[in-house]
Amino acid sequence: MDEKFNLIEYLTSKRDKGIIIWLCNIGAEKYWHRVSSGVVDRNEDIIVNRVEEMNLLISREQDIVILRNAPDEEYLLTLKKMGFSIPSILTLNNSDLFTPISELILKDEKLLSELRLIGAQNSEVYFVPYGVTYLEEQIAEKAGLSLVGAPAAINAKVNDKIFNREISLNLNFPVCQGFVCKNVDEMRTAYKELTGNPPYFEKVIIKEPNGASGKGLYVIESQEKLESNLRLITRLSKGNSESKWLVEGWYRKKADLNYQIYISPVGKVDTFSIKQQLLRDTVYIGSKIPPELDSNVLKQIKDYGAKIGEYLYGLGYTGVAGIDSIITEDDVIIPIIEINGRFTLSTYISFLNGIMIERKLLSRYFKIVTDTALTYQKLNAELSKHGIAFDLNNRAGVFVYTAGTLPSEMVEGASNCNGRVFTIIAADNWDRVDEYNTILESAIRGMTN
Repeated sequence: MDEKFNLIEYLTSKRDKGIIIWLCNIGAEKYWHRVSSGVVDRNEDIIVNRVEEMNLLISREQDIVILRNAPDEEYLLTLKKMGFSIPSILTLNNSDLFTPISELILKDEKLLSELRLIGAQNSEVYFVPYGVTYLEEQIAEKAGLSLVGAPAAINAKVNDKIFNREISLNLNFPVCQGFVCKNVDEMRTAYKELTGNPPYFEKVIIKEPNGASGKGLYVIESQEKLESNLRLITRLSKGNSESKWLVEGWYRKKADLNYQIYISPVGKVDTFSIKQQLLRDTVYIGSKIPPELDSNVLKQIKDYGAKIGEYLYGLGYTGVAGIDSIITEDDVIIPIIEINGRFTLSTYISFLNGIMIERKLLSRYFKIVTDTALTYQKLNAELSKHGIAFDLNNRAGVFVYTAGTLPSEMVEGASNCNGRVFTIIAADNWDRVDEYNTILESAIRGMTN
């Protein structure tokens, strides 16, 4: 890896330097670890795979984004009108809706040849995937590209919630009260300990070490719920004698936070894009940018980020990491709830302030099921009808920032159209943001079965 490369600088102060080849290989976790997925939803796989369009929010004009399918033309035109840089887009020659994109790239000799040519014809070309697994290492090797990020084995180690807890303990950070358990009997004991002794947690959370996107998390508020979830956990971990689970107390919180760090090839750490997260139970539904936090809390988060980055660099980790954190009702910052040693969905909206200057921003994420297709054009028409579509002159309103995730077509064999709506609400004050958000929620309900 070129030691001069710094991703944050290339996205901000050095936007004219080099060429970045972007790949959103979401779902990297399954290549790092065995993950208990339960029932597989093929429709969900399609939607998740199309999150790849978020790369267009951070790419630059000279960059290249690899996508499964070409984006909606009106969506691209909207991005351009708003001031986003539109990169060159390469699409797969033999795509399907289900296969992970990196597997498809490795079978696409024509695309690999194009990537090799780009690397040969330009002196500064960097391959930046969402996460680095052995597949992206193979792509970089076959195409002769400089890969940004740590080796796959180190990524796998960092993306482990039990290891994240060990990092906190090694750095003498505040940690959630809890236990690492090897079997259901130990989980029962942990539940009893956490709920039956001070501080008498009303709930506990059981975490599979390698779950992602809200999967592998079980919030337990009763003995009955504990037993039913332990039966499910037993089924999912059957045959895996090395299973471990993290059981922690569920804290009353003032804020859920996410902050991003970037560790350069020479160990320089940037803490960037501190956001307040909106969660529904354990599932992410949006972020507040900038966070409503006092300067002392922001400074503490940046200091924690620097220490975590230094620690990870000592392990050989470089690249982007997204870190979830909380502030308890007692004003205790617990700096590591989990570390995602990869991009997160929050990473892709980390530089929107460069486009939406001096605006309060709220990202909102909705699952949506409809009887009929909902295209990008139709959704924006609905937002206009409600008076909340993004206004380019005032730089305010609701901006839908992906098109491919919408329920724009009926999958064969399905009875409904399933999709996801990713939006940014922009205004010059939080009261107006709240007004837009209320109307948006009502509009989405009106479009949902």
